[in-house]
Amino acid sequence: MDYREIVLEDIQELAKIYAETFNSDPWYDKWTQKTAEKRLYQMANNGGFFGILSYDESGITGMIMGESEQYFDGVIFNVKEFCVKNELRGKGIGTELLAEFERRLKGMGIRETVLMTNLEDEEFYKKRGFDRSRGIIYMGKEM
Repeated sequence: MDYREIVLEDIQELAKIYAETFNSDPWYDKWTQKTAEKRLYQMANNGGFFGILSYDESGITGMIMGESEQYFDGVIFNVKEFCVKNELRGKGIGTELLAEFERRLKGMGIRETVLMTNLEDEEFYKKRGFDRSRGIIYMGKEM
């Protein structure tokens, strides 16, 4: 598996993988190519954006991206999106991609990595060293 940083020219292909992944089990979202592209372009145009993709001879196999945020005691990286092509899930690609991503973030001086996930995916992250946040909860309000 090889890795490289995500550039704007990757967004259309990444949006296709993104929509296919999150429109299937266990999420069952309703992404279109257009809405997925808009979301990924919004992230990629953020000043703190960083992301990498994994690929092999067949093409892109997965991606992980988000944004760095300055806090009083260092920089935290907020992982916003992470997925592997549906037909390749469960083969260790996500684990390897996350490890490569973390290696690169450490090299950038990132102090901590945070993310939101659904309960079905919590075990994946726990096995890779993530814990539930101490003292911060995620809240929302429908408008």
